[in-house]
Amino acid sequence: MNHSAHQLPEEQAGLPGLLTGFVIDYFRWLALVPMVFSWAFLVLVVVLMLAINFQGDIDRMLERAEPWVEHWLGPAEPTGEENGNKAETIILTEQDFKPWVYRIWMFAALAGYLMGLLRSWLFGPWRPPPLKRKFTRVAIAAAISSALLFFAWLFGSETYSGPAGGWVAMFIFFPLLVWAVSAGSLGVSHLLDQIRPSVMRLADRAAGGAMQQASRT
Repeated sequence: MNHSAHQLPEEQAGLPGLLTGFVIDYFRWLALVPMVFSWAFLVLVVVLMLAINFQGDIDRMLERAEPWVEHWLGPAEPTGEENGNKAETIILTEQDFKPWVYRIWMFAALAGYLMGLLRSWLFGPWRPPPLKRKFTRVAIAAAISSALLFFAWLFGSETYSGPAGGWVAMFIFFPLLVWAVSAGSLGVSHLLDQIRPSVMRLADRAAGGAMQQASRT
């Protein structure tokens, strides 16, 4: 098996089936990339809000740790001279931005796919949890993220302009949106997992039929 018990074992698949399985696995990761990036962005927002709202506490912790850091790593080196020239203004249009988004998406999917192959090679086949459990886990993670945003907003040192209802809606809607993206990615990935064995068999049968037809002519 490759990733789950529903997939066709490699020893039972021919070369066409294996190639088809590789393509489906890559499309699985293409579907999972939006979930990965949406969670990365949400975690970044949560970390920044906590860092900004509790900056005073973090600064005091860093001041206490500074003598220990300098003792082991030495004093920080001074930065280079600042450039006196005026900074150039870079204008990015949608046409400049879109190709990079697609490239990052494709290469991130390829990296995830290769990491999955490496993991299977090192630790053996991996049985993914049921889809319902995946939805539950991302829902819990979204709820924790929302709670941390509320915690930073209520107990942090920073003040927020604008109506409180808008912030409350954002702290609820943003993690909920990430959960929705994750649910869509996991649903497509689960569907591809389900159809993968049948498509691999069809690829092997089609290749075998084509070879038989060619041998008769």
